[in-house]
Amino acid sequence: MKKFKILTILFLLTVGSCGQNQLVPVRGPESDPGQELNFSEFNDFPIPINSKLIKDQSIIIAKKNGWLGRLSFTTSESQLTVYDFFRNELPKFGWKKISEISSDSSLLNYQSESRFASIQIFEKILFGSKVLVSVTEVE
Repeated sequence: MKKFKILTILFLLTVGSCGQNQLVPVRGPESDPGQELNFSEFNDFPIPINSKLIKDQSIIIAKKNGWLGRLSFTTSESQLTVYDFFRNELPKFGWKKISEISSDSSLLNYQSESRFASIQIFEKILFGSKVLVSVTEVE
């Protein structure tokens, strides 16, 4: 029982210290309803033209050195076209390739000076692709 209390206290201290990271959710399901998320806010990350944001699956966390969080969107382009788009455009925005895998679903991992991006691309059944972009801080 004493071990359980100690583990609980350590867990609470760990969770409490995470809150001091000064990350503030500014967009997503639990943000201010008056703040609409849109692609024009991501000037340091390429987004394919004719993409449609899936707002209830996206959450952006503000930080001084660029955005962090998850973007979910669909596009009318095929999975291969979107894969090639990111391979060509990410370096123009200062992102360096870590790894890339193209198959039934594609995965691209890129890193900038202070952030890591993981991009998953899925072919939709009838038309186009779904893209999930997760961006985290590199320590």
